[in-house]
Amino acid sequence: MTIQRFLQILIRPRQIGSIAGVPLKADITCVVSILVWSLYLARLSQELHPSFGRWVGMIVGVAIPISIFIHEVSRVLTAKHYQIPVQGIFCRGLGTVAQVEGEFSHPLQMLEVYFAGSLVNFILYAVLNLVSTLPINFGGALLVSLHHIKEFNFVLAIFSLVPLFPLDGGYIFKGLRWEWTRKQDPLALQDVYGAYIAGGGAIALGMIWSGSQPFLGIWILYLGIMTCLRPLLFDGAFLPLASAFQAQGRRPLATVTSGVSSSAAHPANGIARFKTAKPSIRPVDFSYLDAEFLSVTSPDHQFQQGIEATLEMRLQTAIAAFDQLLTEDPQNVAALHNRGNAHLQLGNKQAALSDFQAALHLNTDMPEIYLGKGNVHFALGDFQGAIMEYSEVLKQAPDDARAYFNRASAQVLNGNRKSAIADYQQAHILYTATADQTHTCKIDRRLQILTA
Repeated sequence: MTIQRFLQILIRPRQIGSIAGVPLKADITCVVSILVWSLYLARLSQELHPSFGRWVGMIVGVAIPISIFIHEVSRVLTAKHYQIPVQGIFCRGLGTVAQVEGEFSHPLQMLEVYFAGSLVNFILYAVLNLVSTLPINFGGALLVSLHHIKEFNFVLAIFSLVPLFPLDGGYIFKGLRWEWTRKQDPLALQDVYGAYIAGGGAIALGMIWSGSQPFLGIWILYLGIMTCLRPLLFDGAFLPLASAFQAQGRRPLATVTSGVSSSAAHPANGIARFKTAKPSIRPVDFSYLDAEFLSVTSPDHQFQQGIEATLEMRLQTAIAAFDQLLTEDPQNVAALHNRGNAHLQLGNKQAALSDFQAALHLNTDMPEIYLGKGNVHFALGDFQGAIMEYSEVLKQAPDDARAYFNRASAQVLNGNRKSAIADYQQAHILYTATADQTHTCKIDRRLQILTA
């Protein structure tokens, strides 16, 4: 057996279980690394606490990787809550990475998924701090161990919030920008170096503090080294995102989650490899469904005239009628919505967007307005914006078949094939319940294209 073959067997990941249906994989380097790490901490701790330092090192040496594991698992469970696909949890060395491969349909989902890890570490810190203050004789070894474990969890939570990729803080910052601008920005080339900037800074800080506060310095040094090694350990390259840029002619990257690109393949060996994208889908095959016009209980003559003109596709006449209504009553939500739909059908996209935004400013509890605004974003080619608006519809009306249908079409053109299939299937169920054969046939044809 050659050395290369032996090393391949050594680092080959094996599935050791699953968590919430997500495969859990690890390799032999986890056992070796934890053993060496525990022995090192035992030796260091014994210098400070000769009587029980060895036990402190052993306990803390095992607890630290478990804290990182819990950090990642919490993000996995949050992603699963939002039905975002998770390929697996992979452990190597002293690190753990959750391979989330789905797309987020709303910035709040991204914020919750990537803040979940730090939140759990903060909670662990608070709980361990409370336990250590209880009037119980834990013994010196256990009490010192609790102190080190809670300190590490606090450091991990703070370090994870540094706004650089692939740390959670980088995605939180991206989610906040998405919520503020209503547009999801792709990763830029400079984001490739985020792991080395954050890791290098942590290594320098850890070395500075190692003299005065040895354990605190070691925790920060540990996080810095693992952050710098993360691309190599889990992606198989020092600059995996840079390689993707070069392969794509230095175009912006697609959205990346958990440090693993959603356009990347994850073979059985656990190392990400980039592959060519699937063939593009013709937008004409995935047109969106127009929103319905709003009616009122007792329409006056002007409003009725606008509705009739719209149904007869005399859209300019309809817009003129709604203009007159809004001159008399600028807060007429139904008129704003209907005029927006008329503008959209005429191709006046910005005018339509203005009307829907004005309508939402007056009333945020009408799913139809979000549906219409989503259609405008779709028509403008802002498919991520459309997905966000259709998702707002489903928050208020979880059984709205049109919103699932529309969102699925936007998911397709945004490159989220798996999410699109799930939305089309849900829309098919809802349309079948109402015996709407027109739309079920449309969905059947689209699913044939997506699953071919």
